[in-house]
Amino acid sequence: MNASLLWLWGHWDSIYQRCTRLQYVDKGNNIFRIVLLRYRGEPLVTSDEHMICPGDLIVKLHIHNYYFATLCKGVKDELRLVLLLRRHIMQSMPKMTAYLEKLERWEEVKGIVGTTMLHKGVEPLGFSISDVPMNWFFRYKRWYLRLMLRIIHPDGKGRVQRLKQDMPLKRVYMSKEQLLYRYGSGAHQPTGEGL
Repeated sequence: MNASLLWLWGHWDSIYQRCTRLQYVDKGNNIFRIVLLRYRGEPLVTSDEHMICPGDLIVKLHIHNYYFATLCKGVKDELRLVLLLRRHIMQSMPKMTAYLEKLERWEEVKGIVGTTMLHKGVEPLGFSISDVPMNWFFRYKRWYLRLMLRIIHPDGKGRVQRLKQDMPLKRVYMSKEQLLYRYGSGAHQPTGEGL
């Protein structure tokens, strides 16, 4: 990736972070940023049969794309890129859970929800997947995430053009109970089996 482009992105990212109220889980050491908000989508049923309904307090999950781009600098192989992302997600989930458990309003939270094109392989991590409505907001978000992929991926432009129809935007989500079961301090099972 071009160094000056990465430098510009870093400045844009700091502005974006302030405008969106995103909180760092552990700046420079965790791939996630989060924000507490009220859920506004359709009702969701998680893999462990819990409900996330409109108006429920959720943790909105964001992959810190700029941070990941800095980690990928110089990586030319797609497989290495995928493995790097997987490793950082696996390392970040328990630390993010520990961070969330200390939030002032944690007792009110029903689950975690994110929107991503990187949804393949997330079910073994405990996430459920659903479609998002293609309104103006999600159309913009899909455009933005495709732009990020073009910048981060070693063959970004070609990848986006080849997979244009196979890159739908999806909602990924997990109940608070499932999150604690898998990634909390007393986690009951290994994480990420089957990836």
